[in-house]
Amino acid sequence: MLTRNAFIAGLFVAISASLAVAQPAAKPATEDDFYRMVTFPLPKDVVLEVGGMDWLDAEKTRLAVCTRRGEVWVLDNVYADNPALAGTKVKVQNEDGKTVEVEATAAQIVSYKRMLFGLHEPLGMVVNPKDFPKGIYMVQRSELTRVEDTNGDDLIDMVQTFSNGWEVSGSYHEYAFGPKIGNDGQLWITLNRPFGGGQEGTAYWRGWAVKVDSKGKMTPICPGLRSPAGLGTNMQGEMFFTDNQGDHVASGKLAHIKPGVFHGNPVGLESCKHPLSNFTKPNKDYPKLDLPWAEAVPANPHLQAPAVWFPYPNMGRSQTDIVWDKTKGKFGPFAGQMFVGDLSNAIVMRVMLEEVDGEYQGVAFPFRRGFRPPVLRMEWGKDGSMFVGGSSRGWGGGAQSYGLARLTWTGKTPFEIHEMKATPKGFRLTFTKTIDQQTAKDIKSYALECWTHKYYSRYGDDQQDKQTVEIAKVEVEESGKAINLTLAKQLPYYIHALKLPGIRSTDGEPLLHNEAFYTLNRIPRK
Repeated sequence: MLTRNAFIAGLFVAISASLAVAQPAAKPATEDDFYRMVTFPLPKDVVLEVGGMDWLDAEKTRLAVCTRRGEVWVLDNVYADNPALAGTKVKVQNEDGKTVEVEATAAQIVSYKRMLFGLHEPLGMVVNPKDFPKGIYMVQRSELTRVEDTNGDDLIDMVQTFSNGWEVSGSYHEYAFGPKIGNDGQLWITLNRPFGGGQEGTAYWRGWAVKVDSKGKMTPICPGLRSPAGLGTNMQGEMFFTDNQGDHVASGKLAHIKPGVFHGNPVGLESCKHPLSNFTKPNKDYPKLDLPWAEAVPANPHLQAPAVWFPYPNMGRSQTDIVWDKTKGKFGPFAGQMFVGDLSNAIVMRVMLEEVDGEYQGVAFPFRRGFRPPVLRMEWGKDGSMFVGGSSRGWGGGAQSYGLARLTWTGKTPFEIHEMKATPKGFRLTFTKTIDQQTAKDIKSYALECWTHKYYSRYGDDQQDKQTVEIAKVEVEESGKAINLTLAKQLPYYIHALKLPGIRSTDGEPLLHNEAFYTLNRIPRK
């Protein structure tokens, strides 16, 4: 017979169990839980087709923006948590927890002032680069321009052609991107190849990367670029560019810029006859096409393979800006890694690079989707937030055609693959949180396939020779935050697409993003 206390205890356990069963399932984590996105309101008369951004002051409080329409704006109070325009209302929660509309306060109001208009499609900006004459540097189609507000009234009153060593032929597609500062202190620029026949290919240095020193002297670096909308460095200051899928470009890519290499698009080879060219065609039939990349590289001297391929279309259609995380943890657990934007998908991806046998290769991870403006340019704020802006130019991308957003880390660490590195037998993965041993050791938690591309003149390329790769062994390191995958085979110049749907953290969390795309050009020897 049960005592009264035993009966009550049993009843309590039963009720508790019943309540536990009735609890709703935990809501899956989303990108919003870790990285909060705010889109800036725009005045009706401001068409902010962001082409470039930088800070006017060393304290990073006043954001300068150049636009595709040829204007320069300065924005103030850009760190407002709930940015608003003067005379508008914002939604807030009152003491009762209800959402109400109130007049925007001074702490919330973002102001816009136009400093200059009349430029020709500036698509990049650097303010006061070291050892250069003071000013704002922007690349127009035909020149690198230096402008300055000489009397502090936020109006540009000095405009100077700083360098114009390249030519234009009149093609609508002759964009010029940059500048960005390299580890040599010079300003690096990438020049779009022209499209559409006629004068195509006759203008010098189209389809090249070039750099300009503090005296305005231009030096060509390398040819073979197609539509190199993104430009940026790694931690060491070495310069990289992104290129869009198109002729001779199988899919969007990230590639290392260095003297004397060829990046694949032959239009730039027309400038090899110029006295300043540092590249000579090895033979009249160069380059040899219609080859898989594993054969194209040895068949074409100086051909530079991409460090990273971005699979089309889920990892972007039109890759853009490159920034590396120098926030020292203010933006989360990815310090030192790269972030790459995409215009058409309005996303930002995360990239980790490593050097193998003197060449870069690496992995691309999904990071943040859902930007309202297209993602063309990115810039770090003083608090480690990421400012993101762009313009669709009519091509689409984003829920709105242009604008500016700000991305901030909420302080919560997402469960993610932190790094993926090649080993002589496969890959080593590290994670942002301790992983559950049981799910990590289960080979069924993983799926790996690979494919390559052909190097040829057609517009884009399908996934060639796609195949499943067997994972022969999984080893979990003692730390509980790293695993080693041993593969049955490794294929150089193949993209290795890894999915980890079964992996869980020790807290039972699935990965926020459970896929990674590693471009394996070289297999490490040790």
